[in-house]
Amino acid sequence: MGMYRGRGSRSYFYNGVFQNFVSGRYDDALQAVARYSAGNTTPSAYRKVYNMIVPVLDRIIRKGKLDPDDARALVRLNIVLEYQKNRNVIHGDLADGIKDALDDVRNNNQQARRLAEALRDSLDAILAYKFAAERRRVEGEEFL
Repeated sequence: MGMYRGRGSRSYFYNGVFQNFVSGRYDDALQAVARYSAGNTTPSAYRKVYNMIVPVLDRIIRKGKLDPDDARALVRLNIVLEYQKNRNVIHGDLADGIKDALDDVRNNNQQARRLAEALRDSLDAILAYKFAAERRRVEGEEFL
């Protein structure tokens, strides 16, 4: 059975990070994260979005399936991401990539757990390798 491929996203986050996690190409995914630029997204803005998305993904992972409440929550997250993108709070590539990944989870109930796990891994990797590293770099400069 073929996997739902979203809307043909051109997002680097979706194609380079998320799809590599989906396919189990973890080294490629981490290399893509290392090359990723989240543009104008601040660590604080990312953390706010992250904290909204992760509980929904964790619920889907725990249950192993998607119910109507989860589907609605994923749509609401899509709307929030679009709003934050249009306010220039979240970089367009990141917002669009996450939205496409959320749509993949929502539109493929048979693979919902696996897709939610891949998105969770993607979001965690961006947090750890991009935003935590950037914060450490900036804080280190303050002491120089």
